[in-house]
Amino acid sequence: MKAISLEEKSSATTLSDMEIFIFPELMYSLVLANLLSPRLWAWRELEWFAGIRQMRPKRRLQRLRQHIMDNYTFNLDLETWGLTTQQKELARFAPFLDPKAIAASNALFGYQGDVYYYDIDIRRHFGLDKYGLETIPYWKTETIEAMDAFRHKAGHTVGAGECVSLAGLYAAAAFAVCGLPLESIYLMATPLHSQNFLDVDTGILTNNRRLVTKAMWANGTVISQQARRALEHERVTIVSHCTGYIHLLYPVATIGKDVYADFSRKLREFLVPPAAAEDQRLVEPRLPEPECLTFANDDAPLALTPEMNYAEICDRLAALRTANRAAALAPYAAHSLADTESAPFAKAAIERCPVSKSDPACTLNAIAALPDESIYDGSSRTASPDEAWNFRRADGLEKCFLAANVLDAKGGKIVQTGTDAALFDATGRMICEFPTSKRPLDKTIAL
Repeated sequence: MKAISLEEKSSATTLSDMEIFIFPELMYSLVLANLLSPRLWAWRELEWFAGIRQMRPKRRLQRLRQHIMDNYTFNLDLETWGLTTQQKELARFAPFLDPKAIAASNALFGYQGDVYYYDIDIRRHFGLDKYGLETIPYWKTETIEAMDAFRHKAGHTVGAGECVSLAGLYAAAAFAVCGLPLESIYLMATPLHSQNFLDVDTGILTNNRRLVTKAMWANGTVISQQARRALEHERVTIVSHCTGYIHLLYPVATIGKDVYADFSRKLREFLVPPAAAEDQRLVEPRLPEPECLTFANDDAPLALTPEMNYAEICDRLAALRTANRAAALAPYAAHSLADTESAPFAKAAIERCPVSKSDPACTLNAIAALPDESIYDGSSRTASPDEAWNFRRADGLEKCFLAANVLDAKGGKIVQTGTDAALFDATGRMICEFPTSKRPLDKTIAL
């Protein structure tokens, strides 16, 4: 397995859209982070999903769709996770990808799309026009816990997430709840959207909270037009699968070559309108061209099956930590500090998470007054500073990270002793101390 850099591990903890674009393994690590969550597996015990494995696959997915429709909304508030700058992020990613290539393919760095997007002014459509060329939103992806936590945010009554979050949730739930093999699930990203292709019957697309069948794709309704937009007007930059990924800008693809050929054929067949369809426009997807790429992957296969239970999934992914990059990055995406070294999480907590750092209301007194409650279950998973502040609740260890973020306590440390966590500055002076139920692997966390 190719070595994983600190920047990649740290990016897995923040999971912004731009980080997934630069490090494409992170898209599947998001799916695996959801599979590692007991929150997702608890869905299987809901009355709504009783007997679901006895249903036909399409009917199972329709059940899943209704659950997601009832419990999550689509959220594209670009200021939810704070602001950063093009210059800062391009400098950060320069060692991994040419800045000009990034700008040509990512909406945050200048991508405008084809004539259709120019006509509707896509930056204004997505709300990007209110930012200058330098200031950009920290467009972040959420795991299931962060999606659920939107219930605690003003203006929300249920969970929420953006398109990548919903695609990752759908992929994980289609496997864990509906029993769809991972081999039948493909995640696709364009510069402005993410959706899945599910190899069920004649094919199903996920589109934010909804499912789109072949008949719906061509029925001429508003919903189908929304579903068609990305594949009609954008290039597909990433296709992610349990065997690996293919990326428009990287010369080596890790997805199985035959797997990608099969996916490409089935997606094209799905996009051909039935003879009696209302909308007869033929969409030819602009997929990464395999002829221009080398296919190579030295990762061990995930080998996860729908018959496995939660404990077996966790054990298998733990065994793959040194043999599969997506599996190795999954605990970082899950914020599982009991299973990972603390440096990547601490780096992200101090250097990023701008929503808390830039809010004048986020003071030590305000942090101390937050309810002693984490958005993550158990003693392992830990909320990042922006999650703790956005959802106004935090365990004591999370409060220390939040205080470190606000005070920019680089050079300091967080020390866990017994049931308490304490933040110290670079001189060794204690800044704050709180009771905590979290149990990180590193009892002293350098900042």
